[in-house]
Amino acid sequence: MTYVVERTFRTLDHRFSGLWGAHETFLHTLSARGTLIGGGPWDGEGGEILLVDAPDEIALHRALRPDPLVRESLVAQSRIRNWNIAYGRPGFTGAAGRTAPPAAAALTPHERRITHLVLAGHTNNDIAARLGVSCRAVEQHLTRVYRKLSIRRRAQLAPALGATLPETLTPARAQERLTA
Repeated sequence: MTYVVERTFRTLDHRFSGLWGAHETFLHTLSARGTLIGGGPWDGEGGEILLVDAPDEIALHRALRPDPLVRESLVAQSRIRNWNIAYGRPGFTGAAGRTAPPAAAALTPHERRITHLVLAGHTNNDIAARLGVSCRAVEQHLTRVYRKLSIRRRAQLAPALGATLPETLTPARAQERLTA
């Protein structure tokens, strides 16, 4: 979900100018992670507007909390709104042009191996046998993956990773196998 965050600052505080460089570095880091998808100054030099991609408002607040201006209480006012994009370019919203969602980058190599096996149609027992671990270990890894991707079930895994199901798992191919 994309959020619009409008903030005004306490620019008269003597700490403000000293922290601005750290604030910009923080924003560049958010941008590199794919969380910050746009923004810039507004209200002269006393505010900014940010377009932030986050699964929910809690994740949004967690993403913005480390900002040096937030930590030093230099944000005078903040307004957050959902941005429902009905018109415009899909690439601007972060929906297109991304190779993988930012959350997918947070997966460990072992979690990525497990997700690829899940997407290939393997059961937890198959994955456990293939990787030489217990079924419970696979379940725990998948639980962490679901939490990182903000999903609740296996069926949401492919869309959350921006992946498509292999051709062998599409409903049409499954029906062909049953009738053959």
